Amino acid sequence: MLQCSKYTRYCKAQNLFIDFTGLRDPHNRDKFRENVFKQGQIGGDCVLDRQLLQAQGDHKSPLQSWGEAVSDYTQLNFNPWSDTNKYCDVIVDKPVVFVQLDFGGNMYHHFCDFFNLYLTQMANNSWFGTDVQVIRWDMVGSYRYGEMFHDAWDAFTSHNHISLREYSDKRVCFNDATFAFLPRMILGLFYNTPVELNCRGSSLFRAFAEHFLHRMGITRPALPIKPANIKITLMNRGANTRYKVYRRVLNLDELVNAIRNIPGLDIQSALLEYSQDKMSFKEQLSVTHNSDIFIGMHGAGLTHFLFLPPWAVAFELYNCGDVRCYRDLPRLRGVRYMTWEEPSKIKAFDKYEHEHYGSHEKFWNFEFDVTEFVRLVKQAKSMVLEHDRFSHLRRDEL
Repeated sequence: MLQCSKYTRYCKAQNLFIDFTGLRDPHNRDKFRENVFKQGQIGGDCVLDRQLLQAQGDHKSPLQSWGEAVSDYTQLNFNPWSDTNKYCDVIVDKPVVFVQLDFGGNMYHHFCDFFNLYLTQMANNSWFGTDVQVIRWDMVGSYRYGEMFHDAWDAFTSHNHISLREYSDKRVCFNDATFAFLPRMILGLFYNTPVELNCRGSSLFRAFAEHFLHRMGITRPALPIKPANIKITLMNRGANTRYKVYRRVLNLDELVNAIRNIPGLDIQSALLEYSQDKMSFKEQLSVTHNSDIFIGMHGAGLTHFLFLPPWAVAFELYNCGDVRCYRDLPRLRGVRYMTWEEPSKIKAFDKYEHEHYGSHEKFWNFEFDVTEFVRLVKQAKSMVLEHDRFSHLRRDEL
């Protein structure tokens, strides 16, 4: 059986046969070699409506659909399951999920993968357990895919993900296979989500965040504990010995010192470098989930906005001209968002230094007006105080 949604954005297969013999190509370095099969190498013992399948090919592109991958699905003239000793070198009994992964070195792009994997679970409605095998639809081998957030897979599977190359030169029979929703679907979720300006709050995004945190074992004190102060976290982009880090806040210490005198704020450990060398990913999640105000410069680390508590304020210190990306994520999650309002109160440094992208603000460094920063932090504090969790502090303010 092969069933697909419109444009083959998602497919389900049962008793799937794939012949991987002769697919090695050491000269092809393309991670997204989708059309690796020929007629007869992928298919099943079924009655195939080929015309209907071919009609769903309008969105044939890596990370957008499975159009190329299943375009050569074949109505076989034999039933591999009638004699698995004859037709199957490998039989995979556990559920399989085929994925095309975006980029594992960047939290925003990798969570495009994880969110759509969760969406696949919701659509499939059959495998919220973790005894599933995730298979990357590429031929580059497991050792070639680098990622910084490997722990995140624990939310979905208890097995390491592998590539198609693991089955090189073998005929494989998959009992149950799902072709997952992909991270860059046209008008898809997370990456290409069109969000209306005043829209806030998606039960799907909230459910994803809660499910992911639960599977990661991330908790916070149960309500109705009354916090003594509002916890603020300021994410430091830090430095790197291998390359220069841009979008750094050059007067970061001055900004932190300026808000120390604001009553009701807990800033004892406010300034943190979210780096794998300094904090594990699970430690980062725990700090984020236990923050009431989360501040950071534009960058993939702001994907942490998804894991803030519902009363929190997501404060993108400066969006560097990329207005929507980290504005839309917290809005979809249902937390309030703010960013710098007065460009005239920012000083830019290291302009045009980067060899290729020096004209773009994402490759500059900045100093921020201290008085304006204090005003915005006080505004964020007032927004947090509106939540009933902090009603006792509102009385203190009066």
